[in-house]
Amino acid sequence: MASPKANNAIVIGAGFSGLSAATTLADLGYKVTLLEKHKQTGGRARVFKKDGFTFDMGPSWYWMPNVMESYFNSFGKSTADYFQLVRLDPSYQVIFSENKTMQIPANYQELKTVFESYETGSGRQLDLFLDEAQKKYITALGKFLQKPSKSFTEFVNLDMFKSALEMQLLTPFSKHVRKYFHSKELLQLLEFPVLFLGALPENIPAMYSLMNYADIKLGTWYPLGGFGKLAEGMTALATENGVNIKLNQNVTSFGFDGNTINRVFTEAETFEAGVVVSSADYHFT
Repeated sequence: MASPKANNAIVIGAGFSGLSAATTLADLGYKVTLLEKHKQTGGRARVFKKDGFTFDMGPSWYWMPNVMESYFNSFGKSTADYFQLVRLDPSYQVIFSENKTMQIPANYQELKTVFESYETGSGRQLDLFLDEAQKKYITALGKFLQKPSKSFTEFVNLDMFKSALEMQLLTPFSKHVRKYFHSKELLQLLEFPVLFLGALPENIPAMYSLMNYADIKLGTWYPLGGFGKLAEGMTALATENGVNIKLNQNVTSFGFDGNTINRVFTEAETFEAGVVVSSADYHFT
């Protein structure tokens, strides 16, 4: 067996994170092999096709379109080179009960009218709530989320401390939103995005009102043809940057040199590498 080369990189899992990790490593000069156990890329955004129909198996909403646009831009491309995004109007519908629903219009002024129909003065309150949420969104993307988070010291400076206070990291989201609104329906509407984080509003920092800004002001989008088009676009970008994608490769174990992983075993082959990145589920790895 040939000795592993430090410039060889193996990435496990061809979901969005695996595709982006592989493409980034290839752009940095690594010889990258991406291993995927399924017969298609996309991870949780895989698609199911039957009788001429295509079904999204995972995500169905596309928020914060600037994030994916920035990703493609970093490789000299645009999302428009691979798929077409459309903004949905209405953005979505909330079902409160069998006889009570709320359409969420894409137009902000129309949405304020909807809010007023549930609570007098809530249109103005929505302005104030989202102005603050926008500041959190800008701060989070600019000062927190773009950091590699390799060390706590990245966040230890006066500017970061002031930003953390402004982000209301110690205030529960449920308490924060009730400063602005009282309607049961409006509270349910504004609290539901934080459920995507896997916790209840009372256990999530008020910082995450930034998700309300992303929802209401940046809008809900959809790639024409389904979320598989986003996966196809990221896959094409990876291939264009030299990533070797191998499907139907179920990883079973690792080989070691001391405490260093230098081999990846699948049911079919053995791969050697100086760098191994697992983008599979944590419990699987």
